[in-house]
Amino acid sequence: MIDRYVIEYNSNLIKKIINSEKINSFDSEYNAAPTKSLPIVSIKSPNKVDFVHWGATSDYAKKKPLADKLISLDLSTFSKSNMHYNLLISQRCIILCNGFYLWKKTSKNQKTPYYFNYMKDKIMLCVGIKEKYEDFEGNTFNYFSFISKKSNNEWKEFSDTIPFVLDFNNINLWFDKNKRFDEILDLIYQPEISSFNYYTVSPFIKDLSYNDKKLISPKNTSNQHGNYSLFD
Repeated sequence: MIDRYVIEYNSNLIKKIINSEKINSFDSEYNAAPTKSLPIVSIKSPNKVDFVHWGATSDYAKKKPLADKLISLDLSTFSKSNMHYNLLISQRCIILCNGFYLWKKTSKNQKTPYYFNYMKDKIMLCVGIKEKYEDFEGNTFNYFSFISKKSNNEWKEFSDTIPFVLDFNNINLWFDKNKRFDEILDLIYQPEISSFNYYTVSPFIKDLSYNDKKLISPKNTSNQHGNYSLFD
């Protein structure tokens, strides 16, 4: 499952996505992680960028395991009998993303981080839902979740699930409020690993205090563990 990704601010691309010259600028995020407020575009506001917590707020994220389930939703579990079916119809969104980090197990006790840089269209339009949640204390917050599904064999070294994406030329169709569930599914797909340029990066991505473009710089696997020269 993806739990870190990158979104670099690019005004021209974002204007194209929202079909508007008016955009709220934001800082590029090189260590996007659950609980952070991140840019999305929703079906209810398709001509602007919203900033919404991924999965949960930082306070609510302490209440596991439910908070973990809000990070990504498995499309194979969607059916007319559960809430996610209706949320995909009425609350779907686009998550702006240039690439993501995944970990590959390299030994019994070690994992090496890789950055997967999406090469198509310069930005990846991941799909998800935006929803409001009310906890047992009556507190409410907006959050978004990725929509994903079990990955195929080409991804097995890195992740058991991969998110769904949308092509640029289907943005208007994605935000068409009259689309049926089956029509929505026809618009999305899981990208192949060949769609990415991927390489090893610094393990500093584990530390949320780091948000620097150097995080996506290639790093030799021999310098992966405990070497603070990674940012030199």
